[in-house]
Amino acid sequence: MNVDEFVKAFGERFPEAEVRVSENKQPHPKRRVWVEIDREKFHEAMKFIRELDPKAQFSIIIGMDAGDRLLAKYHMELFWEEGESLSLVIGTSVPKDDPRLPTVTDVFPSALPYERENQEFLGFIFEGIPDPRRLFLPDDFPEGIYPLRLDETGIKPEMVKNAGHPYKIGGAKK
Repeated sequence: MNVDEFVKAFGERFPEAEVRVSENKQPHPKRRVWVEIDREKFHEAMKFIRELDPKAQFSIIIGMDAGDRLLAKYHMELFWEEGESLSLVIGTSVPKDDPRLPTVTDVFPSALPYERENQEFLGFIFEGIPDPRRLFLPDDFPEGIYPLRLDETGIKPEMVKNAGHPYKIGGAKK
């Protein structure tokens, strides 16, 4: 299956999704598929991707604070025995006041550490996650503070410790 065949199959199965293709020209030309889909169809879309390619390789989740919403972009490579590999980014978003998203660890088990990371740093709630423990932050880190949020739930300047760096919040002392 090539990029065009994937776009057609995905578009037929999920006509409500936004699908676009970009092309990297240097150093090695490669086309990448970008998908945006509502969270209600997200898990179903991930299962469909696995059906199309049972050997699909999950890479990473990039989470972002986008004002009133949290964005999640799942990066993966789909490989077929014949033809080029397909680079896919499938994204969805959730409102900050309801940041629930179904886990995809039942489809892509390797997504677990990335879901845990996005849970603790951005405040996503991955429903059904098999291991919701913190991954990076200490156990005594305050609940409801998400270091990568840009709003009032983000990290406060007074929480940052100067660990011997010459830089201080608000600029260097003179």
